[in-house]
Amino acid sequence: MGKKAVSIDTKKGIILLRDTGMCQHEISRKLNVSRTCVRQTIRKFNELHTTATKPGAGRPFKMTRRQKRTIKLQQFRDDTLSLNDLVRYAQASLNLNISRQTVNRILREFDLVSYVAPRKPQITHV
Repeated sequence: MGKKAVSIDTKKGIILLRDTGMCQHEISRKLNVSRTCVRQTIRKFNELHTTATKPGAGRPFKMTRRQKRTIKLQQFRDDTLSLNDLVRYAQASLNLNISRQTVNRILREFDLVSYVAPRKPQITHV
């Protein structure tokens, strides 16, 4: 697990001290940050010309936590809803285009299952 991000003010301080001619080791001691942090901040500033933090990598989530809770609540209200019913609910109410697998994954997160119709006895010919 990584450390907390360094504030933008600290990054600006690193750049200012570097412009005054201080070496990386002295900057890290003065601002109480690691030398790796100083080195990466200087490198990113040289590449991007800004000290702003870039957004996180990876694929963004399709649904918010609130939308997931709404689907969970709908399943609690009416436990006879199938996955297809919940997909239709998400499309109509939440304006989301999600698949049955996504709804099933959401329900499993909350330890819920969708409604499965009971098996009927087969009619046999005598």
